[in-house]
Amino acid sequence: MLRTVLEMTVREGSEEEFRAAWLETARAAALLPGSVAQTLLRDPSRPGTHLIMADWADRDALEAFRSGPARAELSARLEQFRDSAHKRVLEALEHVTTDENLGSDPA
Repeated sequence: MLRTVLEMTVREGSEEEFRAAWLETARAAALLPGSVAQTLLRDPSRPGTHLIMADWADRDALEAFRSGPARAELSARLEQFRDSAHKRVLEALEHVTTDENLGSDPA
């Protein structure tokens, strides 16, 4: 699985409108082939700073999104709110869920 992480500073005063636009965009992205999950995080000490995370099944799915028409359309919806942004693509190496730990002996 791959995770894209976009750290974005949202223009002051447009945070609520940005979050509504992000939700609309995330719901559309979730329908794309290979999309696994969309997450929006906010830094409580810096309310204008958000992390936009998208999980993709594999590199082929991510590249298909990046080179397809959906990327430009979805990105354009959010660009109007952006003061700055920095993007990374990360590869998930390990993932542990709560369910995996249920019933296990921590000793």
